[in-house]
Order: sequence, then C-alpha cells, then structure tokens
Amino acid sequence: MQQLFPKEGETEPRLRFPEFESSGEWEEGTISDIGTVLQGYGFPERLQGLKTGDYPFYKVSDISRSLSVGRTFIESSANYVNENHLKELRAKLIPAGTTVFAKIGEAIRSDKRAITTTPCLIDNNAAGVKSIKVRATDFFIYLTMEQISLIDHAGGVVPAVNKSAIEAIPVKFPKVAEQQRIADCLGSLDDLITSESQKLDTLKTHKKGLMQQLFPLVEDDDA
Repeated sequence: MQQLFPKEGETEPRLRFPEFESSGEWEEGTISDIGTVLQGYGFPERLQGLKTGDYPFYKVSDISRSLSVGRTFIESSANYVNENHLKELRAKLIPAGTTVFAKIGEAIRSDKRAITTTPCLIDNNAAGVKSIKVRATDFFIYLTMEQISLIDHAGGVVPAVNKSAIEAIPVKFPKVAEQQRIADCLGSLDDLITSESQKLDTLKTHKKGLMQQLFPLVEDDDA
C-alpha cells in the first residue's frame, strides 16, 4: 500500500502497474470529491437486543469484533432492526460497500475500518464513506481511509470528527480503472490473509485436541 499510493508531497506512487505508467499524476482533492460521508443514528436502548431482523444495526463494537477475526467485510451484528423501526427512527439505510469506522472517543485512535456487505444502519458513534460511482470504487475508498489517521482531524475535549471534517480530508486518487487494478491486487492479498488465518485457527484447534488426548485428565478430588 505504501508503494501503490503516493507519499506525502508527491502525486504519483513509487510502484505503478505497467498499463498506467504513462497515465500522469493522481488528482488531488478531498474525501468529498470521491465519496459521500454518511452519518449514524441514535439507537434507543429499548430497540436493542433483537438478534434477527431486516437490517443489521452496527455499533463500533461490531466493527472491532469483525476485524478481530481478520475480516475486512462486516457481516454480522449484535443488533438488528425491522422496517417499522426505520420509520420510527426516521433513518436512511447505509448502502452495502460503505467503509464504516468510529468517529468519536478513544476508538478513533484504533483506526479500525470495515466494509458493509448489506444495507444497514450504524449508530451515532460511527460514520461511513460510500464511493461516488464515477469517481471511485468502494474498495479504493476503504484503502484510502485505511491510510488516514482520523485523530489528526479530530477536535474537542473528547476526540471527535464531524461530517464536514471528514469531507475536507485531503486525498489523492487516480482514474477509476487504476483504482480497480489496485483494489484487485490488494483484495487478493486480503483473501489470502483470511484463508491463512482460517488455516491457523484450524491448526490451533487441532493442537488443543491433541493436547487433551496426550495429557491425563485431572480427577475430581471429591470423587
């Protein structure tokens, strides 16, 4: 990623795919030039705890939990809502393909990002950026946000970034075709990382099973 994206003060990456070597400099702009910033909603406690429903309602903890098992894409939630809840909350769904992240508190410092896979809601401690179709791809937005430390753009006694602050963050970006090429390359590596992580988990389980068989059981003293 460090080689595929321009360094600070530069407008071209050090490593470029052959078909784009003569494409010129990347465009300089802000997040608002390539994506739409989406905000979360308050989540009344009385609506929380529904384990199934029409749409997941993601909290920052759901984002963290997804990443803790090595997943770039967030696919499960501790809470769900139904259509009638949407009307009650007057909420607009966050589309699939949105990069979501914490926007307030110490969670900002963790720089955790995840991509939604289905229409959903996010709570008001989170925000999201969805690509503008003719300007960027969803995965390029994710890769771009991965390189931004939001704490550098936060204000207030309690660190927080609002919509306008996120929209104004400077970014550099190539044409969509080159974005897709970068996304395909790094996306394949993410798939490999996920596959190897799953193999590691399987080996750990196998090891635990072997240890249980290789060591005698501890008998209950009261038996």
